[in-house]
Amino acid sequence: MKKFIIVSSFFLFSFTLQANTAFISPDGSGNGYTANSPASISNLNNLLSDTSLNKINLLPGTYSQTDALVLNQGSHPMEVVGLNNVTFSSNYNFYSGGNSGLVIARSNISFRNLSFLNTRYCFRFKNNNVENVNIESVNAYNNSSCIEFDSNIDKYVSNISINNLKSMGYYKAGIRINGSDTHNISISNTILDGLATSTENERDCHISGILIDGYSKDILIDNVSISNNIGGIEGCRSYQQGDGIVSNTNTSNITINNTVISNSRDADLDLKGKNITLNKIKSLSGNEARYNLKLWNNEFTCTECYINTANVSALIAFDSHIRMLNSTVKVDESARLCDLRYLNTNTTAIDFVNTNFSYYGDLAYQPNNLTQCK
Repeated sequence: MKKFIIVSSFFLFSFTLQANTAFISPDGSGNGYTANSPASISNLNNLLSDTSLNKINLLPGTYSQTDALVLNQGSHPMEVVGLNNVTFSSNYNFYSGGNSGLVIARSNISFRNLSFLNTRYCFRFKNNNVENVNIESVNAYNNSSCIEFDSNIDKYVSNISINNLKSMGYYKAGIRINGSDTHNISISNTILDGLATSTENERDCHISGILIDGYSKDILIDNVSISNNIGGIEGCRSYQQGDGIVSNTNTSNITINNTVISNSRDADLDLKGKNITLNKIKSLSGNEARYNLKLWNNEFTCTECYINTANVSALIAFDSHIRMLNSTVKVDESARLCDLRYLNTNTTAIDFVNTNFSYYGDLAYQPNNLTQCK
């Protein structure tokens, strides 16, 4: 009798485990409740609404798209996991091609181990209340923007975590954050490269690795590498743009930590937001880079930062006060160290506190143009 109870309990436990996970494949035609009967990707919303499920496995293969898939069913916690090589693919070709990718219109969902090839977006947030979304281990090639928060969002979008993203050859940005109530966004362990698979005709005029716009706030960027953001040339006027990280005027509470930025056509950092923390930034400039840091209308401190002076100048203060604290600046004799502009406030200045200037390896060097910084 005891043996029967144990065996029965085992089968019940096995059934429960199986029922908690659904399966989808590129050519699936089943109900999705067993690995031998996977569903089609078009049935993903039906499975998302099933409260007996907490995980949906996408079986290996290419999931071809002719339109974006809007995920708007269910609200209970759910994982969507790619097994081995799972790729969403479409016909996007820089600014043309079908609307494709995944639109996140529900809360409490996570995505892991997915790739996106020639899709307009990887993940897009439109005008829906969404919170508690985790995006992890995603590879992307040739998108408009891999992760896009629409500019017209007036609903709350919060607690969004992006970890281990690799986005290459985007048209507009690796990540674009926008909205009037978008907050608590973290980006970590991520690589964004604007030039990997594109030419200047295939990039937006104002390309950026990360763009923070609208009233977005409480943003953490940690352990991120951003490179090769050089704007397009067709119809882009005479001043070629391209920045590593941009934050616009109404953004606030942004922390950029342990981040490496290089070869941005205009500036590695172009920051206008309020209450921005800069810690252990490496601005490496590059062949195309004009400036390292362009900082606007606020107080900024860059702690333990490394600046390899760009082709025109290292630091621009637009009515701002910049402090370089415990940092190192590699000096370039042909470029300006400081550039003070507008000067509408009495605090416009750039101070170097416990900061070394590296000149051909000599850390005791003192630039003769420090008077430009006051």
